[in-house]
Amino acid sequence: MKLHKIIETHLLKRSALSYGLYPVGVLYQWLQSLHRTYYTTKAYKAPCKVISIGNIVSGGSGKTPLTIAIARLLLSKGYQVAISHRGYKGKFENDPHLISDSRGVLFSAEVAGDEAYLIASTLPGIPVVVGRKRRDAIRLLLKSYPATQVVLLDDAFQHVKIFRDLDIVSFSADTGLGNGFVIPAGYLRENLSVLTDKCVAVIYRMTENKVALAWEDEVTAAVKHVFHSYSSATKCEDIKGLRYDLESLKGKRLVLVSGIANPASFESTINELGLSYIRHYAFPDHYSFENKTLAAKLLQEMPEIILCTQKDIMKLARHAEIESRLRALVLDYSFNNEEAVSEVLLDCLRA
Repeated sequence: MKLHKIIETHLLKRSALSYGLYPVGVLYQWLQSLHRTYYTTKAYKAPCKVISIGNIVSGGSGKTPLTIAIARLLLSKGYQVAISHRGYKGKFENDPHLISDSRGVLFSAEVAGDEAYLIASTLPGIPVVVGRKRRDAIRLLLKSYPATQVVLLDDAFQHVKIFRDLDIVSFSADTGLGNGFVIPAGYLRENLSVLTDKCVAVIYRMTENKVALAWEDEVTAAVKHVFHSYSSATKCEDIKGLRYDLESLKGKRLVLVSGIANPASFESTINELGLSYIRHYAFPDHYSFENKTLAAKLLQEMPEIILCTQKDIMKLARHAEIESRLRALVLDYSFNNEEAVSEVLLDCLRA
């Protein structure tokens, strides 16, 4: 059974398998609680403000675009911002490195990690450091940029070894809390009890709609503030960053390629744009696209355009045969109430 089918059948819904694994999930949550309690008392406190952006689910919830949006918001208010990212599946996970500085991006997506590279390339001039050991990464960052006023920790809600002034927890409207069980019985990394009044929740939707969500009240009861965000496709771009109107995709033979946590959301966006496509090649999140036969397989479909995500385009570009056909869908991320989000952030930074 493919991974997305397992998620749909056993993690987003309750099944015999998820009920059978429920005791394991309870044990896992207990161990997580011990870990959180122990390391919270020993957390490293940086000499600047620290805001974590993460989630309590095991799949995609819009963390990376949320990090970019928060960084832009703080920059617009005049703050010196830097970002710490694990650099997952990059070359520096175990050896902290600055992958971008005031001059721009210093390493490729393969070296930096796809999400870290996307953040660095989208936010030119903002220092981005990667490394699994966040304390070492933050120290390296502040040694190079001592004027930094706030560090954003991307995908770090579970990284309790670092003291945070604010936790921003992202939820996807598509998957929500899953079946309500903790992994491996469900979709949750931790249950809602870990959320506190130091947490802000952001519920992310692929489109701007305000349909009520059955689980939203549970989240609202657990945190201090709940905000909503959405994305809209505005352009597509090639590997050089040149942008094109979405009209340029209509009537073309499109093949979709993605290596993200929620490929169904990519398909949904394409469908909402009224675009038709031949096939969607969906790979696991953070897929390297190193397969030497991939380009030939894609070209067999005779596509005029190979449409992918911004996270994946630079990795796909390693295949010279398809480079000229690659386009990445550009999504603009917005808050329903940016002024209120800004006020919460500023209150935190002024404290």
